[in-house]
Amino acid sequence: MKNVNKFVILSLLLMINYALEDVDMKQQIQQLDQNRFGHTLLDTIYLQLQTQEPIERLMGTLQQIEDRYYQDQKEEDVSHKDYQDSCSVDLQNLDQNIKVSDNERIKLEARLEGELYPKREILQKLITQKQGELKEFSDELNELDQQREEENDEHQHKIHEHEDVIAILMQARTLFSENLQSHDNSFIQLNNNGIELLQKHFGASIKRASKFTYRTSWGKMFKALATITSRVNQLQDSAQVENVILLIDQLLEQVHDSMDLEKFSEEKRIQAYEKTRNLLVISINTTESTLASAISDLALVNEVIEQTQATLDNVNQRLEMLQQSRNDRFIICEQEAQDYSDSRAQRDSDRDVVSQTIGLLNKSLRTLKEQLALRMAAGEQLEDV
Repeated sequence: MKNVNKFVILSLLLMINYALEDVDMKQQIQQLDQNRFGHTLLDTIYLQLQTQEPIERLMGTLQQIEDRYYQDQKEEDVSHKDYQDSCSVDLQNLDQNIKVSDNERIKLEARLEGELYPKREILQKLITQKQGELKEFSDELNELDQQREEENDEHQHKIHEHEDVIAILMQARTLFSENLQSHDNSFIQLNNNGIELLQKHFGASIKRASKFTYRTSWGKMFKALATITSRVNQLQDSAQVENVILLIDQLLEQVHDSMDLEKFSEEKRIQAYEKTRNLLVISINTTESTLASAISDLALVNEVIEQTQATLDNVNQRLEMLQQSRNDRFIICEQEAQDYSDSRAQRDSDRDVVSQTIGLLNKSLRTLKEQLALRMAAGEQLEDV
């Protein structure tokens, strides 16, 4: 009796266990069926079971698939690592090239802003300054030459006036000398003709002196001589005549001294003019030389600026291309990493499906057959509906 009860209990436990196994397997099949790959795999297994193909061959195929998934994943892991390492190297190289180009850009901009632009500005200011100085020196030189020309004209007029005065006095002296006559071999006097000629001569000289520009005092001297000449009675005295001639000689000496002084003053003016002019010419030549050098230097600086700006443009373009290449490379590498992650997840999912299916086969082939048959029957009923 006890043995019968024990058998009943064991049978009941087995039935419960089978029932639980059926429920558990059914849930597993439903779970696999929700997966696209699992659904296809279950269909394939069912068909192979229907053909009475040996289960060992089916198990071997599934294990090969599982091993293939594992091996493919290992290979993809290695390939992915190599690719990501290559990405890291590429990005590192691009970053280094970007850094080098950026440093070059900074140096070029620093040279432009800190050296070339200030130098150009200094040269431009220097050129403007020297052009102004050159104009001032040229104006001063022109003014000096004009002044010298005016001084020379004035000097020539003064000399001409002195020469006129000397000629007038010399002619007066000649008239005195040529028109003297002896009286009783002891008295010298002017004849009437000489007095008349002298009066006419001094009258004309007074008119001529009135046109003098620089020494109007000459006219007063001629008036005084004309007055003396008009005093005929006094000129009948030989001593008075000789005094007049002596006076004329003194006046001639004074006029010669005045003319010599004027010539001396003119020489001094010429010396001062030449000295000042030489200094101005030196200043002009120096300024022109400095200006020419500044213009030449500015042309060179402008050329260097153009070359530097062109180089900077190339560097900026290269930098932009490098940054774009880096961004593109980064996006590609990240996309590959995402593709790898998605592929790995999908492969893991498919491999889990295969592993789970192998587990079902190993666990209970008979129950699996029944559940697959029920599954297929349910699918056909749904198709009929």
